[in-house]
Amino acid sequence: MVRSAGLILIGYWVGEGAPGWPSPSDFVDDMWDPDVRDEIKDYLRRGFVVRAYMGYSPCRMCGKDNGSLELSDGTYVWPEGLAHYVADHGVRLPEPFVAHALAEMESYENAGRDESWWRSQAQVGGSS
Repeated sequence: MVRSAGLILIGYWVGEGAPGWPSPSDFVDDMWDPDVRDEIKDYLRRGFVVRAYMGYSPCRMCGKDNGSLELSDGTYVWPEGLAHYVADHGVRLPEPFVAHALAEMESYENAGRDESWWRSQAQVGGSS
């Protein structure tokens, strides 16, 4: 579900033709807990596709082709390659995003499971 105020953009970086954005090198934190960093990387990779662009965006730090999709979780929206910055360059995203992502993951882990609807589909499909 998308917030009524719109999606919060994160992970777009300064570069050729893209002035006014932050630099990813300003967010590098070699001391960031590697377990939290891995959780955030995985969260970013699990976003759903919002847009697809023709052509890849280059990594602003190493030049690697870094994806052509825009992903979201319904609250934030980010370029597909943001997980690369976190995983490969140690970019630590701002705490409000990290807290949001960790809370979202925890809510899914702690959510109950209702099997009744899916089990009822056995009768619809004709098998038991």
